[in-house]
Amino acid sequence: MATDVTRTSYDPARRYTGVVVQQGRISLDAEANEQSAITAGERLEALVDVVGPAGTPDGGYALSAGPSAGFDLTVGPGTMYVGGVRVGLAAPVQYSDQPDWLDAYGDPRFTPVPERDPEREHVFLELTEYPVTATEDPMLRDPALGGVDGAARLRIVQRVRRLSVLAGRCADALDATTRAWADEGLVFRPDTMRLEPASRLQVEFDGPATAPNPCDPAAAGGYLGADNQNIRVQVSHVDPGTGTFDLLWGWDNASFLYRVTSDDASPPTLTLDRSPVDTYHHPRTGQAVQVLRAAASLTAEDGRTEGWAAAPTGESAVLTSPYDPDTRAVALPAPLPAAYLDPDRTPQLYLRVWEGLCTGITPGTAVTLPGTGVRVRVTVEGGLPVHRGAGWSFAVRPATPDGVLPARLLRAPQPPDGPRMWACPLAVIDWPDDKFRLLDDCRRPFAPLVDVSTRSQGCCTVTITPEQARGDGLQRIIDQVARSPRKEGRDGRITLCLRPGRYVLDQPLVFTREHSALHLEGCGDGVVLDARGSGSHAFGQGMIVVVGAWDVRISGIEFRLPLTPPDEQGSEQIRRLVRSIGVRPVNCHDLTISRCAFVFLVPRDEQPSLGVGVFAGGICDGLVVTDTAFECRRRDLVAGPPPAPQAVVGVLVSSTVIRGEPRVVARLGDMRLRDNVFSGLSGAVVAVAVCSGTQVIDGNRADRCHDGVLLGLLEQEEATRERKEPPRERASAVDALLVAVQYPLPDQFTVSDPVPPPEQVPSTLMVRDNRIECVPVPDDRFSGTALLVLGQRPADTEEPASGSALVHGNQLSGMLPYPVAVLENMHGTSVTITGNVVSNLHAEGKSLQVDGSKAATAVTGNVLKGTADFPGRLWPAPLNTWLPFNAGG
Repeated sequence: MATDVTRTSYDPARRYTGVVVQQGRISLDAEANEQSAITAGERLEALVDVVGPAGTPDGGYALSAGPSAGFDLTVGPGTMYVGGVRVGLAAPVQYSDQPDWLDAYGDPRFTPVPERDPEREHVFLELTEYPVTATEDPMLRDPALGGVDGAARLRIVQRVRRLSVLAGRCADALDATTRAWADEGLVFRPDTMRLEPASRLQVEFDGPATAPNPCDPAAAGGYLGADNQNIRVQVSHVDPGTGTFDLLWGWDNASFLYRVTSDDASPPTLTLDRSPVDTYHHPRTGQAVQVLRAAASLTAEDGRTEGWAAAPTGESAVLTSPYDPDTRAVALPAPLPAAYLDPDRTPQLYLRVWEGLCTGITPGTAVTLPGTGVRVRVTVEGGLPVHRGAGWSFAVRPATPDGVLPARLLRAPQPPDGPRMWACPLAVIDWPDDKFRLLDDCRRPFAPLVDVSTRSQGCCTVTITPEQARGDGLQRIIDQVARSPRKEGRDGRITLCLRPGRYVLDQPLVFTREHSALHLEGCGDGVVLDARGSGSHAFGQGMIVVVGAWDVRISGIEFRLPLTPPDEQGSEQIRRLVRSIGVRPVNCHDLTISRCAFVFLVPRDEQPSLGVGVFAGGICDGLVVTDTAFECRRRDLVAGPPPAPQAVVGVLVSSTVIRGEPRVVARLGDMRLRDNVFSGLSGAVVAVAVCSGTQVIDGNRADRCHDGVLLGLLEQEEATRERKEPPRERASAVDALLVAVQYPLPDQFTVSDPVPPPEQVPSTLMVRDNRIECVPVPDDRFSGTALLVLGQRPADTEEPASGSALVHGNQLSGMLPYPVAVLENMHGTSVTITGNVVSNLHAEGKSLQVDGSKAATAVTGNVLKGTADFPGRLWPAPLNTWLPFNAGG
């Protein structure tokens, strides 16, 4: 860095842990700077060990579309750790107006905002360490000391870059960006996030100018100067066509920097804001200078800009006329680029004074620094180009003319002192139909240590409070943890524990494939998930939407379902509905909902509505709902199902029609509904799907519901609706099913997602130990069906039995002129109905009706109130019926 230091003594390879000041010794700037470097290096290493190469604890640096039309970007506020360096944004920043990139326009590393048809882009953050002196920040001068300057400062300048790529994922985009950095002569180190120049420099000494005389003492080359000096060398320009470069060098570590103003002439004359310290340091003819632009704003706490950090590189020139001390002016030999003279893009110009400029150098060529006896040789590792801005400093002393500090520069090519740079991928984005789209979020989130429970004390990966979850905080934390590095498969499962309190959502929580193996758990009683206001359309798909994920678990949460007003999506019937949906899984595997509560409200004035606790579609393999309560709270405080035309269902599984195209077929595999309570609903469970594996419904209680459990296959939906029902205007679970078939799918679902074919797959059904009480809706006389199972095959099937159904130990009751429990089209299925109590309180109603194969049906040990209808037995009378094996009927 170009600061006025005597030498650099820090060498990390020595592993010093500190500097010890001794009495009676001279205090050296190199020692104080070495202590700072040791401390900073240890801090960076420690943070990389704790945080990792890069990460954000608060969702910082999130990307979104700019505030106006076009293709600008907004970088969100927050914190980011990059290679142990902590940076932050207090407020959103526009890509096109970055306070740390004032010299963006005219900088070849800056990509202007596209005007039209942008391509897929990789957006990443670059950090560069800048030295800042009192010339750049006047607040560093103390008026009490006559305005002299003291110590300089270091500042991290952060810049967001964007690069066109073909890749759609972070890893592939980073590979492309790494190649682009290589074209700039930079090597990316993913373990530390460092961007390191591949350029190397070695110092040599000139030999004797004439052939040695054997009679004279041997002459050795060495430093020819009379002063102790710190020489700085910097690559100022690289020709990408030829690979040659220009090299600046100067005394005093090239630390002489001046604020200047330019006149309107071409070439311009620059006026220095102060005179050089003495005549020796007056810029002279033949001396090299470098004009630099303001690069980053130096802003006070109150928002006022009080200075600007100078860019590390700029326009180099060799003066053809000397400095004029009377006017404090320097005439440049050539015009400056227009951006340098535009006050809107360059609020301040600076002039750095060097000693010499060497041009057109080929890597590996020795370059003599005139009058010093020293020459330098710049090489590059890996065949990369020389990096513009790479700089080295080395100290030379007349007392030891054959040595330099650090001495390793004489022994082998060494990497540059600076600039120190880091980089961090942020996202891969695209602009389909000129709209911003996040293809892949490359940020790596991490939870603060105070929020992470140790594995020995509990199972929570992250603990969340209602205060942290405000706004989009809960979704943001879920996304951060889901995207954090973890093991593959179930070994990488993470658990987010919610502390007791009310969590208010502005938008539904969305779980996609990247949220797989995730457990959202209420920690203790009183964890409530609520929605902000009931007038928002945001929750039309539910409070939690799960699409394409596996092994998602939701437990210990009370859902207070909002009343989502009608909107313009879906069929005419859908568009007039008020909706209340809790969890909306589509194409999910191993979704578990346990120890939750879904609380429904119904709209006023009997407005048509649909309420569903768990509304599933597509593939639903491994769906488990246990120990969960579904409760409808009517505004009239009457216990019982809601009035017409309002329908509320606890668990609903249905196929879906997409814009008139072939339906997305629902499939159930190994479903478990166990120990749940359904209170005052239109229906407890409605599932119409292709089934495989074992479906278990046991230990559930349905109190004062209109319908109980309705199970059937896809092709039987219309048959369900065609059952003879009492002629009345009412809302039932069947009506909810007919609405569900037309209900739009979540935006996160795409038609290209895999959906199961409507195959007939043998399965096992177990309905055990349930207690279902069905009652009429208000102003009606009849209840619905407590248990309805529609099988795969009607009576004319000729195929052998290939599935089984067990209905055992249930208490089923209702009041209707038709059967309370029905198993239809069960031919080809082995059916066992035993140990149930089935009561129809209607004087003319049936208790149980079974339509199955005589050879594969058994109905025994049931207590029946109401007539029953069974298939016959392959035995002579009186054993040709199952009635003698049951009580009542």
